[in-house]
Amino acid sequence: MTRAKRLEFLKLKLTEELVAMIMEKKSCSIQDAFDLLYASRTFSLLSDPKTELAIQSAGYVFSILEDEWNGAL
Repeated sequence: MTRAKRLEFLKLKLTEELVAMIMEKKSCSIQDAFDLLYASRTFSLLSDPKTELAIQSAGYVFSILEDEWNGAL
């Protein structure tokens, strides 16, 4: 498996975990959680293989997402 394919796989797994975390935190539907995630700067960073954010834990990436929501980023 190539590095790019591994990072894409990890991004997909993180997306799944992040959506579940967003649904719990925001008490929202799965569609709203996907919308929040996909519209975020954090997801743009997660999608950029140069950042290697996809190799981080879901908890760490979620904390970045929360910082973004709170205006810290």
